[in-house]
This record gives sequence, C-alpha cells and structure tokens, in this order.
Amino acid sequence: MIARIFPILMLAFVVITTSCNNDDEPDITAIQGTITLDNADSWSSWIDSGEVQVTLFPAFSLNPPAGWGQVPDGFFGPNVPGGMFALGAPYNAQNPVVLEYVPGQSTYSYEIEVEPGTYSALAVGFRHNFVNDASLRTATLGVHWENENQVSHGVEIKADIGGGNVISIFDYPAPAEITVASGEQKVINFRADFNFVFQWYR
Repeated sequence: MIARIFPILMLAFVVITTSCNNDDEPDITAIQGTITLDNADSWSSWIDSGEVQVTLFPAFSLNPPAGWGQVPDGFFGPNVPGGMFALGAPYNAQNPVVLEYVPGQSTYSYEIEVEPGTYSALAVGFRHNFVNDASLRTATLGVHWENENQVSHGVEIKADIGGGNVISIFDYPAPAEITVASGEQKVINFRADFNFVFQWYR
C-alpha cells in the first residue's frame, strides 16, 4: 500500500514546491525604452574621454537633498542662485546603464530594473573621466520630459554676474516625474543631443 501511495505523494510534493517557487519569484519592475541621439557621430571623438550613461534619479527632496528638481535661490547660501538640476546621486549610481558607441547608429536601447515608486528624472549623460569637479563632470545630453521628439537637457543654470544681476546660462524644460507600479515594465522613449558636450565643457 505504501509503495503505491509514495509516488503520488512525491508528485504532489513536486507540484506544491514548483508552485511555491513560482509564487516567490518577484515580478520584474523596470523602465525601458529607446533613446534617439542627435549628432551621434560626434561621440566617436569623445570615446576615450568618458562614457555615456543612462541614469534614474530618486524622488526630489530639499531635505535631505535628493533627486532632480527646482532648487530655490539662497539654498546654498546668501545670494547664491538656485536653478533646476540634480541635488544628489542617481538611483542607479552604482550600476548605471552604459551605452556603447556604434558607428552610424543613432538609437540606443536601455533598461533599468527599479523598485516601485516615484522618480524625479530619467537622463542620459556623458560622464567625463578628466573633469574633477563633480558638479561639472556629467553633461546631460537629454532627459525624459513632456515631448519625446524634442531634446531637453533638463537644467536651469543661473549665475550672478555682479550688482545683483542674475542671468540664465542654460534654461531647458524640466524632466518629467515618473511613477512605476509593482511589476510594471514602463516604456519611455526620449531624445538627446551629443553636441551638448561642446556647450557644457567649454
């Protein structure tokens, strides 16, 4: 009798174990899409100077500083202009998506696995190996914003030129906030322009 029941019990055990293992596997939550890179041919002369990274920034906060957003005038001290830029490290700073240059190619795919939640910016930038100032090291080639067919660098950089006169050096539309649900594979396509490096590092 036991000999007849044993194979049935083993089969039931395998089915239950397999079912439990499947339940334990989390759904992959990710942001993915295609970046259209204008002036991609310019990249060829910068390959040895750095790398192109796709990064995602956490929700924006002034206290503690985090994410990408509107920073008020005086935040860094009296008479110091604010602006629109990243206040902290990217969510995927330890494992950014690094794009590899392909001659003649102007579209590049990316995918970032994320935790469910809200993020302040999705950007692609050129990270320069030979620029020591952390605030200037990465030139933002483009960000996801309201129009995927037009480029925005997502930054507003202002400077006090004396006498209380403040001018905008760069003034681009802000990145779009992104909310990702558990198990969602959100598709976000956006546009960037490699030639922004010539303005940023001048």
